[in-house]
Amino acid sequence: VVATGHNMDDEASRLLGNILKWDLTRLSKHEPVLKAEGNMLKKKVKPLMRLTDYEIAAYALTNKIDYIQRECPMSKGATSIYYKDVLNRLEEKSPGTKQYFYLQFLKNANIFKENNTGINKIKKCKVCGMESFSEICTYCRLMEKINE
Repeated sequence: VVATGHNMDDEASRLLGNILKWDLTRLSKHEPVLKAEGNMLKKKVKPLMRLTDYEIAAYALTNKIDYIQRECPMSKGATSIYYKDVLNRLEEKSPGTKQYFYLQFLKNANIFKENNTGINKIKKCKVCGMESFSEICTYCRLMEKINE
């Protein structure tokens, strides 16, 4: 099982972007637990998805745990940063909006699964041959971005 550090802020901003694009493939894979698929794609879990950036930072500070306070350097120019800012502005004016947005999506996520049969076919990455849901896997896309 692969556990990621994605939290509510990450998930809500990614969800907003995928809803704005009506990306059914990604909307059907927004849950905190994603099952293993194919021969190589492992089960993924997001144990921090109910916690905000602020709550995680407060916990780290309280318990004297070092953590990186900057955004990921690979996220420079990413629309998810913009969407995160938009959601934070909504949260300022209407506390609880971000949590409600994401948790209500989870309650209704089956709508996207039911209407998305056959779209999530496993392919082989054109670069490395690893299983992927896109033509080029996430790792190879990241390596391309680093090498630019």
